[in-house]
Amino acid sequence: MDLGHTVTAVAASQIARVICRTCRSEHNYKGKKGVSTPLKAGETPPPSTGTSRRMVDVTTPKAPKPQAIPVELEWSRQMNASASAIKPYAPGQTFKIGDKLSHPTFGMGIVQKTVYPNKVEILFQGDVKTLIHKP
Repeated sequence: MDLGHTVTAVAASQIARVICRTCRSEHNYKGKKGVSTPLKAGETPPPSTGTSRRMVDVTTPKAPKPQAIPVELEWSRQMNASASAIKPYAPGQTFKIGDKLSHPTFGMGIVQKTVYPNKVEILFQGDVKTLIHKP
């Protein structure tokens, strides 16, 4: 029993209801997780609380999870596939999907999508960044 509760009802030698000393609410007693009281000789286990567990079919094999493509491999694949010329990045310049660009901090990248009228998502060798541009 937790010291933060006061027992209010006992049924069949088991604690049934308690009052919380902190918030003064009354509720059914719940024992600590993973701790069960040993049964005495001739006792039967308490009835189920009514909660159901999900049945799992162990005979059906799970489908393998799709493997994530590392950013660097996807970056090199897209950079090699794109035939567009490399533009230097500037916030005042307009970019469209598939444009290659050179950023002074992040290096070479390729535009993936337009996020907002004035933002583009760019795949760089190590990460994907969202940068501003002129729509």
